[in-house]
Amino acid sequence: MLSSRGAKPLVSIFLSLLLVLAFVLPFLQYNFLAGPVTPFDKVQAGSIRFGIIMALALVWLGVQLFWKAPSEATKLGMAASATIIWLALVFFFNFVVEGFGGAMAFFVLMGGLGVTLMWTRFLADEINF
Repeated sequence: MLSSRGAKPLVSIFLSLLLVLAFVLPFLQYNFLAGPVTPFDKVQAGSIRFGIIMALALVWLGVQLFWKAPSEATKLGMAASATIIWLALVFFFNFVVEGFGGAMAFFVLMGGLGVTLMWTRFLADEINF
């Protein structure tokens, strides 16, 4: 028996987790891919890493654009994806970087405000599924 609710928010969450993992997994880092144990040079290592990241981002975008689902399910999936990516940015970005660390911290705080506003909408009582 099929469920009346779509799986689009869960797939969106899964793809955003894969996107975050593509940024932080050690075997997809530039230094590992261009290291002495791999046959790749520096250009190939960067192309492999960012090719995987771009492919995952395009699959996520394709799911959001072309998967037919109720608009509330699409909004929920995008809010959950934004939350996961925002949390990854907060936990994994080095804000001590000289030059643009402070500006990046400001925009991450503003992104947190946006994530809070998105979840406030979903936690309101007026939404009907």
